[in-house]
Amino acid sequence: MRVIVLALSLAIVLIPYQERLARRISPALSAILITVGVVFTLLVTVILTGTVLYQNMEYLISIISSMIEGFKGAFESDLFLSIPDLGFEEMTNTLLTTIRDTIFSYLMSVPGIGVELILFIGSLYLFVCKGQKIGDDISKGLYGRSRNNITIIWKRVSDTLYSIYIVHFSIAVITFFLALPFFWLLGYDHIIFYSVLCALFALVPFLGPFVILAFLALYALSMGDIRALLLILFIGYPVLSIATDLYLRPVLMGKRVEINPVVIFIGFFGGMAVMGIIGFILGPLLLSLIIGGYQIVINELHAATSQSEAPKA
Repeated sequence: MRVIVLALSLAIVLIPYQERLARRISPALSAILITVGVVFTLLVTVILTGTVLYQNMEYLISIISSMIEGFKGAFESDLFLSIPDLGFEEMTNTLLTTIRDTIFSYLMSVPGIGVELILFIGSLYLFVCKGQKIGDDISKGLYGRSRNNITIIWKRVSDTLYSIYIVHFSIAVITFFLALPFFWLLGYDHIIFYSVLCALFALVPFLGPFVILAFLALYALSMGDIRALLLILFIGYPVLSIATDLYLRPVLMGKRVEINPVVIFIGFFGGMAVMGIIGFILGPLLLSLIIGGYQIVINELHAATSQSEAPKA
């Protein structure tokens, strides 16, 4: 069910592209090309991202250890002297090791992932190829306010999924390429690693790469690297966080997506807390559907009021 829901949500975004491509070639062939292109892109992205994160876990552990040692050396207070007694460093190492082992376990569960991948490819192809026909068949049986209500729900669904798949992933890609020259200028090693982390966090509105930049700002402060701190505050944060969240994201969403970014933000975290990774998609979608349902109720109440107040013949 998780795989089918993911394929259906992605197919809703891809159907307009399927319609354009089907004007030049057969619908079946266009659906195959779109499915193969999407699956290839997702596989390459996931494999490369997982590989980069796994290979740099030891480096991340060393960075956190250096931060602790740097702050302990800068502030000779009882608070920092008591950190080893609290086991903070050991807890951090355990957490990062657990994350690394989790990534490794996903990489090792290739047979199960292979079965799900086959189901995903088949479902995505069918939804892309037959989705428009199914929608046309349903719309033929709807009249009056029922059609208007379904239109409201459909617009909510398509706008939300467009925001999740197109806008946020586009922001992540743009952030990745913006991060490459910044981290080169910063002078830190593992440029690809930091750029990938910024791209992953850029998927979430408002939060964005701010978490990574705040972490690096603390690291620069603990090391006494004032140059890096100033670059992060006056170049990294404006370019990688403010420009992408406050300018690029609204521009890419444009007038089509009439969804408050706060709804997407709440849906991401609430959905993942309740439903796991699939909640990244279903959380914002369910919240958007609730808002659409509220809009339908208000419209129906206004229509009922107008009918009751209409003069009788």
